[in-house]
Amino acid sequence: MSNWLAILAVFVGVPIVAWAAPAPSQPARVQLNHVRRFVLDPGHGGDNLGALGTGGIREKALTLAASLRIAHWLRQNCDVQVLLTRERDDAVELRQRPRLANDWKADALVSVHANAHDQGEAAGMEVFFLAADASAEASRQLVEREEGTAAGAPNAGKPWSVGGIKNDLALAAAHARSQAFAYALGDALQAGRKKVRFRGVRQAAFGVLKEAQMPALVLELGYITHPVEGPQLFDPAVQDEFARALLRALVALDKRLGQERKAEARQAAQKK
Repeated sequence: MSNWLAILAVFVGVPIVAWAAPAPSQPARVQLNHVRRFVLDPGHGGDNLGALGTGGIREKALTLAASLRIAHWLRQNCDVQVLLTRERDDAVELRQRPRLANDWKADALVSVHANAHDQGEAAGMEVFFLAADASAEASRQLVEREEGTAAGAPNAGKPWSVGGIKNDLALAAAHARSQAFAYALGDALQAGRKKVRFRGVRQAAFGVLKEAQMPALVLELGYITHPVEGPQLFDPAVQDEFARALLRALVALDKRLGQERKAEARQAAQKK
């Protein structure tokens, strides 16, 4: 209380309460009606180190740090339940990752990775959804690098039949939604990170996507080998930008799922 208010209170004999500006209201948390459970999959972990970045930083460390930060931001800003396939430097077998998401009955899955380039010149973000094959050479090489199929790593083995997977109606529906989810995330990344190159929405035969029974994507945050972009990916402010983009994409997916369920309800009513 200021001095003059104290003097006035003494003479008037009435206690005077100091006025304080109201605390700024917190922005309302985003409420999702159909995307209730979201799984983040920090790529690599344990003995699976991932790409080697600038300054000796490993991809497995970046994907974990970014995923933990993104999960925290999402929990603070929306009502979706966020689960992670790993929360420490643990090894999680490739096929176990989508199976965890399936067991948790997740409504969406995003596997977080970072790209690499031998010369350290490439930069930019990419989003991938499941391809029917890995015919594109660049996509094939990326899958081999991320999942170890080219180097005899534990995840190497016979490729799964995507054609067979698509015969499963649930997986086919999830694949169709994944494409829309991927483009929604691509749009959100371009809108929220305008100064960063966006390399596009692409398709690749990532094993982590093949058994997912929900919309599933691989997000390449950027190039860990780039001398500028690589270190920036560890910046919490940059990781929050990815979280905002993911939330925008989840909102778009939530809207799509709502429209689909309304259409299904109308069709069911017409059959009665």
